[in-house]
Amino acid sequence: MRVLFIHEVSYENKVIYEMHEFPELFSLRGHDVTFLQFPEGSGKVRRSARSDTRQISGRAYQDARLTLVTPPTWGGSSWERFAAPVIDVPTIRRELRSGRYDVVVLYAVPTTGWQTVSMARRASVPVVFRALDVSHKIRSTIVSRLVLAAERYVYRNATLLSANNPAMGEYCVSISGRTGPVVVNLPPLDLSHFAREPLTDLRAELGLDASHRVILYMGSFFTFSGLDIVMRGLAAEFSARPELRLVLVGGGELEQTLRSTAAELGIEDRVIFTGVIDYQSLPEYLRLGDVAINPFEPELLTNVALPHKVLQYMAAGVPAVSTSLSGLRGVLGEDSGVTWVARPEEVAAVASALAAGGRDELSRISRAERAFAEATFSKESAVESFERTLESVIS
Repeated sequence: MRVLFIHEVSYENKVIYEMHEFPELFSLRGHDVTFLQFPEGSGKVRRSARSDTRQISGRAYQDARLTLVTPPTWGGSSWERFAAPVIDVPTIRRELRSGRYDVVVLYAVPTTGWQTVSMARRASVPVVFRALDVSHKIRSTIVSRLVLAAERYVYRNATLLSANNPAMGEYCVSISGRTGPVVVNLPPLDLSHFAREPLTDLRAELGLDASHRVILYMGSFFTFSGLDIVMRGLAAEFSARPELRLVLVGGGELEQTLRSTAAELGIEDRVIFTGVIDYQSLPEYLRLGDVAINPFEPELLTNVALPHKVLQYMAAGVPAVSTSLSGLRGVLGEDSGVTWVARPEEVAAVASALAAGGRDELSRISRAERAFAEATFSKESAVESFERTLESVIS
């Protein structure tokens, strides 16, 4: 197959997740893969009035080879995001009219998604929209209503809608009135990558010793992440359990609030911020945790998502505590090994008790999670499933 992937984020700088994994796994299976990106916030000043096309190696799988297309850009600044719906159109139109592609896999919504659906229809190229999140809820801005309108248009008019969990598919249909086909394709998970044993003693580097019990969070510090709530709850747990530490792997909009809260509560010496780390090092950082947490606040955005961090915790064999989110719990169920709580306010006490508990119980949970991940999320089964989905719209 000749596949064009389109997203409104930077392929080269975005944290690695399925938008990298599916294209690269397709490339490794012999498909001709192109990815059209929006070069947001890269920190690299790249200005060009013409689109750029070049061959790159994979980021998740270095043996993969794909073509990267970047529309005209003035460095990916925030104001350019508002201009991109117009600036990027000629590049997308040219790619669609080239006759090179059998199918488009679309992740974009407000920046380039609705234009892609419209132009692909005229070019007779089928579009599979890959639904991962609720675009108009990720950030509240003055254009949220326009983003919602773009969501509805894309969901309704894509040739086929592929959701990463059943709750996401139901949401897309409910707000758009879609009548076309909807399928669920679970995301790929590189189980061998997350099963790697640590190569360095990160605990020593971060000031942790054998007596410390670590609660870990990995990912973006979104305002809905619940981390601020967890940190306040942990203040009491730290007093009762001197061996506890909180390790935060990642960064984001809530980071300054979290640092200020730690200072306010006098627990700076119990909280470790690692910053954003690369994908290759991720398994080693996850293994720091005796328990890993996903304290997302239950709301529309989080209830229909499938937080990839929890799948990665499971693949690394780190016992996970998560708020009960419809999409996540709908896929994982009751036998995955994950400990469910109703609200982020409960995460601190439950995770602390689990981390401070017996090693035998932690090992039992670790084995259960790993076995569930191996049975449900292998990259081979995921890419074969998604491959069949794309073939169905081509045929």
